[in-house]
Amino acid sequence: MSEPLDWVFWKSVGASVAFALAVLNLLIMLQLYGKIRLFPGQAAFLARWHRRQGDVILVLFVSIAYNCVTRGYVDPAQPRVLAHATLGSLTLAAITFKFVTVNWIPRLMDHIAVIGATLFTLTTGTVFTSALWYFLTWIREGARPVY
Repeated sequence: MSEPLDWVFWKSVGASVAFALAVLNLLIMLQLYGKIRLFPGQAAFLARWHRRQGDVILVLFVSIAYNCVTRGYVDPAQPRVLAHATLGSLTLAAITFKFVTVNWIPRLMDHIAVIGATLFTLTTGTVFTSALWYFLTWIREGARPVY
């Protein structure tokens, strides 16, 4: 009988799902900017899809961040953990800034592509220093990482 999966596993799965949705959102925005053509549908539909999917990503990231803050520990002696904590904090700040910009500061909408690109870059760093590390370590060592 196998042991139950821990909260770090579920956090890693949630972060992986959120990252996959973020990549999909990036592709949707590239289509809306006319750079690629992958998805059927009108621009208005794709814009709504991007926004609703962004809401799902927001809920996933906030839930994961809550678990990181309440159950995790930042060990300053481990560069990966310190980088993850820093990138995660910056990601949440960028999410908040994008949310505020879209909803309440329309004059900054001229910069929304830069804000979104920054958010995606921070998200990538955050997920690579956590979920990707977790699953690669599990594959390499044949056992789940222990905290």
